[in-house]
Amino acid sequence: MILSEEIYFEINLHGKKSDIKNMVKFLKSGELEDFFDIGSEYIVYDDDFAGADDTQETGFTFTNDDMGIEVEEFDTDAFLEIFCKAATPLDVDGHIYDIDDEEYSFVSRPGSSDYEDAQGEKRFNDELDEEMYAEEREAEDD
Repeated sequence: MILSEEIYFEINLHGKKSDIKNMVKFLKSGELEDFFDIGSEYIVYDDDFAGADDTQETGFTFTNDDMGIEVEEFDTDAFLEIFCKAATPLDVDGHIYDIDDEEYSFVSRPGSSDYEDAQGEKRFNDELDEEMYAEEREAEDD
């Protein structure tokens, strides 16, 4: 899916703290700079992160907090191929959308470097999205 103008994202990552730290290093390394610049403000650690040891489960959210990133064109597949490969040991679910409310939801399970469409699995904004998807299904049935 190609998104345009401004993109927004919220991606949740969970796993062992050591794997989380490796993913954060990857994000800060510049490997994704072909898509957009990544700042520390996009990384929001879970409350238990600081107190966890390297073998304990914890996580973080990778998000731009509804502050759009201007892009001419954003290829979600190209981005997720790289992102999910780096996040292979982690449990990942997320949403990427643009100013026109075109949204792509995805999941990538631990041990998998691939991702799959999660449209039916989880909603970004449960109540509003459920209404929208119900209306879309009705329109398709007509």
